[in-house]
Amino acid sequence: MFDFKRFNVALHLKNFNSIQFINNNGMAIAFIIIVIFLSFASPNFLKTANIINILRQVSCIGIATLGVGILIIMNQIDLAIGSTFALTGIIAGLTVSTSAGGMGLHPILGYAAGIATALAIAYLSGLVVAKARIPAFIVTMGTMSIGRGLALIFAHGMPIGNFPEGFTYLGTKSLGPVPWTIVIFILMIAIVWYIMEKRPLGRYIYAIGSNEDAARAAGINVDQVKLKAYLIEGALVGLAGTVLAARIKSAAPTMGIGYELDAIAGAIIGGVSFNGGIGKVGGMVLGALLIGVINNGMDLLGVEAFYKQVVKGSIIIIAVLIDRKRSGRA
Repeated sequence: MFDFKRFNVALHLKNFNSIQFINNNGMAIAFIIIVIFLSFASPNFLKTANIINILRQVSCIGIATLGVGILIIMNQIDLAIGSTFALTGIIAGLTVSTSAGGMGLHPILGYAAGIATALAIAYLSGLVVAKARIPAFIVTMGTMSIGRGLALIFAHGMPIGNFPEGFTYLGTKSLGPVPWTIVIFILMIAIVWYIMEKRPLGRYIYAIGSNEDAARAAGINVDQVKLKAYLIEGALVGLAGTVLAARIKSAAPTMGIGYELDAIAGAIIGGVSFNGGIGKVGGMVLGALLIGVINNGMDLLGVEAFYKQVVKGSIIIIAVLIDRKRSGRA
């Protein structure tokens, strides 16, 4: 009797393309290889406490990665993420701080002030990009300088502390065994996934990233979609910056330096095409986790902090080269 099951398996193996499989799952494979390597290189890597520590550290930058990933899918960018983290933390900190210069207001107002600050910066960037047709790279380079300057002005160049427990709760406490920062990250993943996969706005963002002129011809209000995308990104970065200030129980004008690199790296490594139109939320999350694992692994192995920037910069270049080769532009 002919064995159809064995025939189907043989046919599947015959048609299996290992190169295509690696191209489609390269990031997941790289992630597994790095985890295996670090588990042998450092006995502390796979301990529960370290895994939770990685997830806690990844949470804030991961939320920002979701935001910038949306913009990159739309063929836009935001270089002001790091300075927005700083300004958001400073404004939220001043709102709730009980020290001299602080207003000592309710913690909820602190979160509201932080998120509103990031929304204002994102609105400015999105409005200029959409209405004035100035490249996002130039616009957000300007808002990056504005944000960092305002953070220095409002904080008088000094860190801000003395936050009430109600403000630091979400950054330092847990929901059972899971830190609130991780819970918030998971919630933001679900919300962004819903927007990008189930809502018309998500489809419009992909369409604009694929071909903006075609999107306009199809009747999509491109300017409005760009502004909404920047506002979503601003809300995510504002939440992340405020939660970060709550987690470390302080805010300084230097907070968030280099975070734009981490967020962009996480998105690009996760498969978001720098040419727009391509990218998934799951890939962004995996990219952010990979950056977190690499950072943690280098810490455990005693690698000097200066080398982290070299490694992450190299990873971005490699990821972009892979993206260009995959899309046939290399």
